[in-house]
Amino acid sequence: MLSQAEIDALLGSMGAGAAGPAAAPMAATADEPAERSAPRGRTRTVRPYDFRRPDKFSKDQLRTLQALHENVARLIGGRLSARLRSTVGVSLGATAQVVFDEFLAGLELPTQLVVVEADGLDGPFLVELDLGLAFAAIDRLLGGPGAPPPQRREPTAIEDALIGRLIDDIVPAIGEGWSHLASLGVRVTEKALRPDLLRVAAPSAATAVLTFEVRLGGRSAPLSICYPHDSLAPILARLSPTAWYGQSARGEASLREALAAALAAVEVPVAAVLGGTTLSVEQLADLAPGDVIRFDQPADEPIALSVMDQARAWALPGRVRDRLAVRLVTPLVPLEA
Repeated sequence: MLSQAEIDALLGSMGAGAAGPAAAPMAATADEPAERSAPRGRTRTVRPYDFRRPDKFSKDQLRTLQALHENVARLIGGRLSARLRSTVGVSLGATAQVVFDEFLAGLELPTQLVVVEADGLDGPFLVELDLGLAFAAIDRLLGGPGAPPPQRREPTAIEDALIGRLIDDIVPAIGEGWSHLASLGVRVTEKALRPDLLRVAAPSAATAVLTFEVRLGGRSAPLSICYPHDSLAPILARLSPTAWYGQSARGEASLREALAAALAAVEVPVAAVLGGTTLSVEQLADLAPGDVIRFDQPADEPIALSVMDQARAWALPGRVRDRLAVRLVTPLVPLEA
């Protein structure tokens, strides 16, 4: 409650057209909630928020997406290099959060758009392959140096089939890159050169866009992946640094165990060579039962132990119960890579 003197002072300052020192923020009284008055010496921070461009991805989630797609870049580069029989460098450039309509407005048309669905997501995501890069890859596939056409144009039916081979390498690499965090059964559902009729996300939907730089034959071109927020909703909780690095460590441990188990079942041929000599065809033809072939190596000297037809150690022949055996006298020499 205000006293009469305070009311008169307030009315007087209003009549003067300006609020003087008496009109400073008053302390909360017993009848007012304590939280209405800010502490002395502190001001409330007002942060602008654009409802047309909502920030639905946190910084940690964007950083996790960036770490995940650095692995995707390596996988795409390896697959394209094998396909084109040439070195293809792929590196992750930028990771940004934009509205889906703005992402489409920034595309240079015509361009190759691929709608991808995944079993673990609530909706599709979009992959954009620059047509200049696609034409350069086609030129390389057909025996050329990997040069794009001078003018931007739509591909022919034959070129479209060849671009489909590139997409068959890129899309599985994305699913493989996600394997450390989630198992996504990715598949292509639609392809187009313009986004007019594509059904991916609402124009105002928040999306995470990851832009790669692809280098082929001294030229570079962009490759983009656009994830709508609603599509990633089921796995957003896993997009944290703790979950990512923990899952990566578990994935590496399980991979090592799987490799060790697979290698343990591999059979490696090992042979003990008692000795050798050289015979002519005439001598071989004259051999009969009971003949003795004399080796160049004395019987009391160590014999060579070969691994995959390569001599790797010396051993002495003998027996273990009723079986022939050899005893190593020098350690095995590691195979050269």
